[in-house]
Amino acid sequence: MTLNKLKSIFTGLFIISNIFIINAQDLALNEIDAHSEHVVSNIEINQIVYVCSGQYAYAYHSNDKCPGLNNCGGKILTTNEDAALRSRWNKPCCRCWSNVKNNCKDDNPSYGNAYGGGSGSNDDVGGAVVLAMVAGSAFVLSNDLYLYRINSFYDNNINAGINTSQIGNSTGWAFGFRKTFNKSALEYGMSIFQTEIKYNNNFSNISEIYKYNLNYVHNLFDSKLPENLKVYMGPTINSSDILDNIGYGGIIGTNYKIFDRLKIDLRYEYSNQTNQILLGLIFNYQKKYFWQK
Repeated sequence: MTLNKLKSIFTGLFIISNIFIINAQDLALNEIDAHSEHVVSNIEINQIVYVCSGQYAYAYHSNDKCPGLNNCGGKILTTNEDAALRSRWNKPCCRCWSNVKNNCKDDNPSYGNAYGGGSGSNDDVGGAVVLAMVAGSAFVLSNDLYLYRINSFYDNNINAGINTSQIGNSTGWAFGFRKTFNKSALEYGMSIFQTEIKYNNNFSNISEIYKYNLNYVHNLFDSKLPENLKVYMGPTINSSDILDNIGYGGIIGTNYKIFDRLKIDLRYEYSNQTNQILLGLIFNYQKKYFWQK
């Protein structure tokens, strides 16, 4: 075998071996990249995120200083992204996450906009003025104030999302005004419930739920009962929103006058939004309007 043939054979073997080495390196690098992407993906999906326990919060946040949490009506909780995605907080916040396009949720739309700029202060002031005017008008035109402690048997976990469960009964307070008539009264106010909700068997929190109430009650058996004792019943309308989730039902109860202007009241309320017992006080702060005196 000549020297030139040996050179040709060794050159070919060298080229072939380098091709195998390069391919092996590429395969190893691709495997490392795939493993890295898997690890990064797992890290991202299980990274710590922040959520608001308030009733109307549906986004998860990358940090607890996000402006989207400024409007939180409950507590700021810590969980991981995987648990958040399987709960009602299954949308990334439009403010603190990038590249989410339209697949995001803003829990504080009055604070500028989701991408910076603007201010919701004028809307907040306007809302406060309207609320003050409504409360002032109700105070002037009403006769009584009421305050009740609530023990609710109703499952208030109606809007919490999938993989959730309510722990125990809800408790709370109901307060508002009453416009009294000869043998009846029109009541209007709101209720605040505290409900412990467990998410994905992972963590639980106390969630606050607000409901608005409108009741009309009429006295029964007045001629057969002592003067200080009243029994009544009537319809009720309640809602967790102004126009949505409206409940219709009824109330039956009794009250006893312990002082001239103060009554103790016990009632049971049932509707498609409530199932609860209330015990509280009714205070008569004006028997006549100031313009009738």
